[in-house]
Amino acid sequence: MTFTILHNKNCSKSRACVQILESKKTDFIIREYMKDPLSIDEVKHLVQNFLGNKFDILRNKTEKDFDKKDLIKFIFENQKDLQRPIFFDGKNYVVCRPPDRVLEYI
Repeated sequence: MTFTILHNKNCSKSRACVQILESKKTDFIIREYMKDPLSIDEVKHLVQNFLGNKFDILRNKTEKDFDKKDLIKFIFENQKDLQRPIFFDGKNYVVCRPPDRVLEYI
């Protein structure tokens, strides 16, 4: 199985997660979502398959009164506000904070 990490190279936690995956010789794809933004369908998939509180996806922990449709639209339009790194194990997405949390999913 190939894993995917939604990565922002300017984030130290995201870089640390990539280093952990590389050190474990894990097969994974880096998706630099700031350079290659997620499509609306990818955002829907992320929200539908996210483990945890839906607001953990966002960097700003202010719990806005979003229903799922509004959250998808907000994320699609404001991808810079995504928490990072987000790891996809082929089934579910998780925020890897701290970065070694990724070890639970590989």
